Amino acid sequence: MKRYLTRLAQALALSTALAGTAQAQAPAPAPAPTEIQFWMGLTGVNGQLLSRFGEDFNRTQNEYRVVVSFKGQYPEQRAAAVAAYRAGNPPHIMQMFDAGSGDMMAAREAIVPVSEVFRRAGLQFNPADFIAPARGYYGLPNGDLLSMPFNVSTTVLFYNKDAFARAGLNPEQPPRTWPELVAAAQKIRSSNAADCGFTTTWLAWVMLEQFSSRHNLAFGTRDNGRAGLDAALQIANSPLHIKMVQTLADMQKDKRFVYGGRSNDAAAKFISGECAMMTQSSGGLGAITQGAKFNFGVGQLPHWPEVRGAPYATTIGGASLWVFNAPNRSEREFRGVAQFLNFLRSDRVMTEWAKTTGFLPATNSAFKAMQDEGFFTQNPGRDVPILSLIQARQGAHTNGYRFGRWTEIRDVYHEEVERVLQGRQSARDAMRNFERRGNALLRAFERTARTAN
Repeated sequence: MKRYLTRLAQALALSTALAGTAQAQAPAPAPAPTEIQFWMGLTGVNGQLLSRFGEDFNRTQNEYRVVVSFKGQYPEQRAAAVAAYRAGNPPHIMQMFDAGSGDMMAAREAIVPVSEVFRRAGLQFNPADFIAPARGYYGLPNGDLLSMPFNVSTTVLFYNKDAFARAGLNPEQPPRTWPELVAAAQKIRSSNAADCGFTTTWLAWVMLEQFSSRHNLAFGTRDNGRAGLDAALQIANSPLHIKMVQTLADMQKDKRFVYGGRSNDAAAKFISGECAMMTQSSGGLGAITQGAKFNFGVGQLPHWPEVRGAPYATTIGGASLWVFNAPNRSEREFRGVAQFLNFLRSDRVMTEWAKTTGFLPATNSAFKAMQDEGFFTQNPGRDVPILSLIQARQGAHTNGYRFGRWTEIRDVYHEEVERVLQGRQSARDAMRNFERRGNALLRAFERTARTAN
């Protein structure tokens, strides 16, 4: 019995020793992936694809996990990000539309320039890899980029080819000038080819910002705000801006034009077939392709033919990706941000994004890859935004704008033009009131920005 107990004790000791050795040799559990919060401002087909890109990146590695979230349309998302920044917990990356760029550029403490993010991560990054309009819009004088261009767009004219045929119009020839568009809308209505001739999304973006670039017109001083905080709107006595607003007011009397709201709501009027023509971002293509039950074409934004040199290039739209700073944000997190941005700017992602959505490829190499494979030849009309943004005539006022509080100033424009459409004031009064009220907002922004910095 004593010998048995001795052997049992020896066996138990050996078992314990072996278990301890095995435990010591077992690999330590892998650290949890570092989470990267990415807020986007897109819905529908475009938002679904961008969310999938986040999932694709997560599958390529296990160090980081990108979480893509929709926090509302761009203005609402910006407000949420400001609140999150003040609370010390902003997203790592935020997609912000062009109108918010002036505010983001002024928030020097809140953001980290994307060129610096790549430098800190030790990844190669050359701003010259991006198409020139995007580089110029989001760039600094030293050549660095403040944000990374992603969903690059410009305004185009979508038109219903079937409605054109019913109206006796050439379905392969979209209107090139505003007089041609007005005449086409008249034929469409008189023939009852559609309930509405023309509508537009994003009223201020199309009829103020893109319209000004198309005619090489400044609508503000100091290089449309690009040269300093003391810029001012200067549009009250612009005959062409007044003429455009008055033309819309005249057209709505017989439904040659139907107002569809301040943002993208008017797209539904075109997709349903109610309106035969629509000016919209080239990035609206995906939703139209998915929802329209008719043949449609794409044309460039019309111009007024009496303007010498017109048509000029339209200006950049869409959005770029901004990197937020935050207390205690680690270098590991910034490396994750850089790696995800590096993934998004790859040719594979950029070309799929452009082909699916209608946005332009933001990088020169993705653009060339699409050319080399014959994409634009095989898909007539898909080169229209490129032709009007990159290959059209450039002018002194085709490089965009940088005004602070622009989302609020846009709404001032909307309010004043809506009063014209309601018959409550003249187009001239609308431009005068817009200039006065917009400049008050610019001066308030200037005071705030100078105090903060």
